[in-house]
Amino acid sequence: MKIYKPGRPTEFDPFKNKDHSSVPDAKGEYRILDKNKQVKYVGYTNSLKRRMHEHIRTGKLGGENSIFAYKTADGRASRAHLAEHETAKIKKHSPELNKRAGGAGRPFGRKSKAGKTDKNTVQRVPDSSGIV
Repeated sequence: MKIYKPGRPTEFDPFKNKDHSSVPDAKGEYRILDKNKQVKYVGYTNSLKRRMHEHIRTGKLGGENSIFAYKTADGRASRAHLAEHETAKIKKHSPELNKRAGGAGRPFGRKSKAGKTDKNTVQRVPDSSGIV
């Protein structure tokens, strides 16, 4: 099953276009691009519009990194498919603002002072959609 239609992501500059109604409240993949259209961050979410606003509030989207590029996912796409696609895009683009490998590559378990993972303690880490 194809998750996304072929073609490039739709680019949206929320700072030049104050009407954010064209960004859908749908699940999909997004990228934050700089003014030279270099990929700085890749993520997936259940709500593209909500996630764009979260990145504006936190400052990840703004200044030099002001373009929100997105593709809506097929309605049948599972979270696992979205995560797998995100991981592939992070690997392809190596965006500097992604701190984790994405998808299933998110870390779990807390490191002890000795640097060993304590498997009895689970560290809840939010994914790119903000879900813990």
